[in-house]
Amino acid sequence: MIIRQVLGKLAATTAVVVVMVGAIANFAESVPISDGQTVNGFIRSNSRAYQFRNLSRPGLVTQTARGDEYTFTARRGDSLEVAVTAEDGSALRPAIALIDPMGRQVSYSENPGFFKYQIVRPGTYKLLVLARNNSLGRYTVAIDGLSAPVAAVLPADQIMRNTLRLRSIGCGVPNVAKIRIGTEERCTRDIEAGIYLYEDASKSIKMVDARRDLIARQLQVTVLERCPTSGTPVAQITMTEPQDGRDYTYCATPSRYVQAGNYRYNSSTDTLTPLSTASTGVTPPPPTQPPIVPPATQLPTDSRRQQLQRDYGLTVLDNCPASRSSYVVVNFPEANQIYQYCATPTRFLTAGEYTYNSNTGNLDAATKPVNCTVTIGGICVVK
Repeated sequence: MIIRQVLGKLAATTAVVVVMVGAIANFAESVPISDGQTVNGFIRSNSRAYQFRNLSRPGLVTQTARGDEYTFTARRGDSLEVAVTAEDGSALRPAIALIDPMGRQVSYSENPGFFKYQIVRPGTYKLLVLARNNSLGRYTVAIDGLSAPVAAVLPADQIMRNTLRLRSIGCGVPNVAKIRIGTEERCTRDIEAGIYLYEDASKSIKMVDARRDLIARQLQVTVLERCPTSGTPVAQITMTEPQDGRDYTYCATPSRYVQAGNYRYNSSTDTLTPLSTASTGVTPPPPTQPPIVPPATQLPTDSRRQQLQRDYGLTVLDNCPASRSSYVVVNFPEANQIYQYCATPTRFLTAGEYTYNSNTGNLDAATKPVNCTVTIGGICVVK
């Protein structure tokens, strides 16, 4: 422990000078001091005056003495150790007072050669080194027993300026790069326009393709990482970015409702328009129908469920609820049984009951509700 080392050196010789590990105390401000550090101080006639109480003598009025102020951060359970020693030839008679994070004096000592205090309330403390009886002179203060500080989380502005070296501007202007830093967002024009995510582990940012996510979510299609060169039928979807007015093109696996071909997607009106109706044979959905975003689920190994997901963009529930009026209910007639599935409605299939037509591959509106008699693995089987 550094304090015991200081005391040992003082006992070994009367002509000792403690090595200075830091600056001499600033008389007008608090001086931060950290665990294991030793600082030289000097209380002069113009040093700041502090009020304190001698807590060992109840009833005494508040006293005033000149001194220096140090600050440190402690955690609950820390065993604080402080050593204040007047230098050789100094007339200083030191005392110390400890102020907790609430601003209350919690301890006082007139023999601060070796002072101990068990931290109860975590936070920033003030250590006052005081000159008793109007004495003045030089001294050393050493502190020990504190936990290692927790790395502070830098505010978004500091991350932008010091880590990313980017200039922040208002986010209300067009054609900017938006950077998400934790729960905050900052904007800049120093990099390409788009949406970015700050990763604290790597101290870097990566672009988030919000357009890709929007197309996949709203159109219930699987967007490919990149468009294939040729030979693979895809749905090629182009959308205009409102921020910069540029066109961005994505390719997706065709589905029953978004077949292979070229489309333009308008994110403002949420409409998909085929650029070549002959090549796609798809009628765009009505713009007045709001999309219902299905939750992501794990598809089981069931060919009928996989077909509903792959061809119709449906997310099938694990079990059909008792009340099914707000769900898409699909019946698969097979032999003498009907397998029934329930799914979240989409922009293409509204809530209601349908029957799969194996000849046409269509989902025809059911003529009358089919009641489930047996449930196997969450699938309703009507015998």
